[in-house]
Amino acid sequence: MDEKNQTQENLEEIGGAQPAPEPAPQPEPEPAPAPQPDPEKAPKHKGGRDKFKRGGMATALTVVFIAIVVVINLLVSALAGRFPSMNIDMTAQGMNTLSDQAMEVAEKVENDTTISLIGAEDAYRSDAIYASYGLKYSQVANLAERMREQNSHIQVEFIDPDTNPDFISSYPNENLTTGRVLVHTDKRYRVLTLDDLFAASQNNATGATETYSKVDSALAAAVEMVNMEKVPVLTIATGHGELLTSDQMGAFLTMMENQNFDVKQIDIMTEDVPEGTQILMLPTPTTDYTDEEIAKLQALLTDQDRQESIAVLAAFHPSQPELPKISAFLEEWGVSVGSGSMVAESDSARYAASNPSFVMVDASEEVLKDGDYSRLISPISVPLTLDFTANGDVRASALWTTSSKAYAATQETADVPEKTEEQVTATLSTALVQFDNKFYYRSVIVFGSAYSFTDSFMQTAFSNSEYISDLLKYATDTDGSEVTVYSDRVQTYMMDITASQNTIVILGLGVFTIGLPVLILAAGLVIFLKRRHL
Repeated sequence: MDEKNQTQENLEEIGGAQPAPEPAPQPEPEPAPAPQPDPEKAPKHKGGRDKFKRGGMATALTVVFIAIVVVINLLVSALAGRFPSMNIDMTAQGMNTLSDQAMEVAEKVENDTTISLIGAEDAYRSDAIYASYGLKYSQVANLAERMREQNSHIQVEFIDPDTNPDFISSYPNENLTTGRVLVHTDKRYRVLTLDDLFAASQNNATGATETYSKVDSALAAAVEMVNMEKVPVLTIATGHGELLTSDQMGAFLTMMENQNFDVKQIDIMTEDVPEGTQILMLPTPTTDYTDEEIAKLQALLTDQDRQESIAVLAAFHPSQPELPKISAFLEEWGVSVGSGSMVAESDSARYAASNPSFVMVDASEEVLKDGDYSRLISPISVPLTLDFTANGDVRASALWTTSSKAYAATQETADVPEKTEEQVTATLSTALVQFDNKFYYRSVIVFGSAYSFTDSFMQTAFSNSEYISDLLKYATDTDGSEVTVYSDRVQTYMMDITASQNTIVILGLGVFTIGLPVLILAAGLVIFLKRRHL
């Protein structure tokens, strides 16, 4: 028996069988207060630290991103300066892209060649040069630098006349003003003027002045010309009151320079024909040549040491007097010039500008067979006659002929005669010489129309410039270069997109002025609200 039961039995014996009293309820002990954390030892709240970490990381990423953008921008700018083709040409006409012929010229350069752009670099980049004319002079710098990119022998520099007067003074015979381009090698140099680089003409329909760029072909021709081993020469003979002046045939002379001919001018009476002359031009003299001057023409064509093709080119006008010595020289080559008369056309469909003397002519199929010369004009021409088609070594043929409804008019017979017939307005006479099993031409070319060489007919929709250019290449058996550089004109400031006024209002006001700003504002508000609840 355990101790508790024993005690219970002893109590019952003493006091009888009384129930044991209920024990007094004990008050529940109050719970011990929760221990208070030591502020010094309490762990820091992680929310602030995480927020700080997130903010710091965002800042660091932003800084790194900006730094990367800056580095990429600097790198791209440096590469674009060295490799201009990295800059995308956004012009509709590809004005800042080299043509295939210009790239071919640049790739073949073997001599150190410098393209000196006269003027401050900023003036070129910002189109500040001749800005009042609406010219894109930045194209000159862009295309020059793209030629440099094609060949390490080509360098481009900007020469400011105000800060580098010594350079300008080193070319005393050239007027090197801002906007001109000097292309030079150790062999020679070529200066390109405003007229070489750009052209302007009036639109007959709108009356507006349209500007054209010739920068690509002008630069290519100049680079090629200064690198040639030998440059062919076109010599203009003066001294006899010539009706055709250099100012009147500026487009023709520029075309020949673009074909890499070195154009020179002499007084045939007192000066010798320059060495290397392949074309000697008689630009409509009004007085006859002397025997000594005729001998110079004959010596040029009979030179047995010249292993190259040579031509004499003569142009005439109805107002010229009789020139017996020049006429006798031409008759030896099978051509007679109709003095004092003018070719006219009775068919109104075969003359231009409502002028019967502005005769539309056809090109001979015997010469330049592959060309398409559908709009040739021979204005105010004297009639030419072929005395023979073959005489010994000389062969003579017609180049330009009229319709069968043409006639030769004089002051006495201005009316249309009963009988009309085909007239000849241009001829080609040739002889062949042989050197070491190679044949070369000796040619005499006669145009009855001096006006065919003027700017009025060389810079229009007529085919005169293309035909004359191809003819002179044919007669001299050269294109003046290994690559034919054709002077192409590209219109500037052409509208790429046409739109109605309503379309312009919708795009300008609705889309760009209202629509895009509202979208950007809405996107910013959404981003702000989302980040606010993070």
